Amino acid sequence: MRSFKRTALVLATLLAVHATAAWAAADKPVAGVTIKAEKTTLLDFATVGKTLVAVGERGVVMRSEDGGRSWAGKTTASSRTLTAVAFVNDKVGVAVGHGGTLLRTDDAGQNWAEVKVKEAGQDALLGITVLKNGNIVVCGAFGLYLVSADQGKSWSRQTVIGDDFDRHISKVIETSKAMLLIGETGTMARSTDGGTQWTVLKSPYAGSYFGILEMGSGALLAFGMRGNVYRSTDQGDTWEKMPFDSKSTLNGGSVAADGRVVLAGNNGLLAVSANEGQSFTLLHAPQGTSLSQARLLEGNDIAFVGFMAVGRQTVPSK
Repeated sequence: MRSFKRTALVLATLLAVHATAAWAAADKPVAGVTIKAEKTTLLDFATVGKTLVAVGERGVVMRSEDGGRSWAGKTTASSRTLTAVAFVNDKVGVAVGHGGTLLRTDDAGQNWAEVKVKEAGQDALLGITVLKNGNIVVCGAFGLYLVSADQGKSWSRQTVIGDDFDRHISKVIETSKAMLLIGETGTMARSTDGGTQWTVLKSPYAGSYFGILEMGSGALLAFGMRGNVYRSTDQGDTWEKMPFDSKSTLNGGSVAADGRVVLAGNNGLLAVSANEGQSFTLLHAPQGTSLSQARLLEGNDIAFVGFMAVGRQTVPSK
């Protein structure tokens, strides 16, 4: 039975911000009112060329043409909270969110159209991954797993792990050797055939994972609640807990072109690693609120988004 506790965990998976009225609001902002990024909850952003495209509460999409220094926003065809965004190329992108919401753009995020997916039902969609073959994978609550082979125009639902699998899936990634998924209550699984069959992996802890990244060497980094960061050098067969000097929940992360890792977490936490996640330098955004995603841009500047928090942070030179 889908208990209240399980439903509440969907919100924790999205950003681990509790009792925030902005998340639950279903009404769109009043027409004609300027949407301010610093007054909006943004849950993810992607890069399209030099443009940053962020998504968040009430179906808001925001774009930045100056590396996150300033943002311009608009509402979309949906008023539901958007949780993730990804682009297939420099034009076509997909955003997903609460209530089975799925949006598509073919002009680099300037305009969005809703794609109705009956198989998604009303459950929350939590993550998007563009595979090497061009297919798009969307994952979400209660084992939801959707695949598109036509750049997001149509979708089919697939079973993962087993017919009775009902854990929330936070993220799916494609590595150099396999596909991996992670989620609540220590859920970890791997597929070596493109997502048709999945093998459950032994998790090093029973808490929820909110993100997983592959390093340049092929090592994996999984992270989640209470500052837990685990590293694997054998595609998930075994994991080692990494030292991490914070108990803040880690909500999102990315790997830069130069190999550096950036993690974003609660309490304004930004964590940077130059050795593939074996150690981290901790920084804090001035807003001090929960951050959902961060990416290292040119030089040492990090762009970040979160709960009424957008901006840039410079990694100190050693």
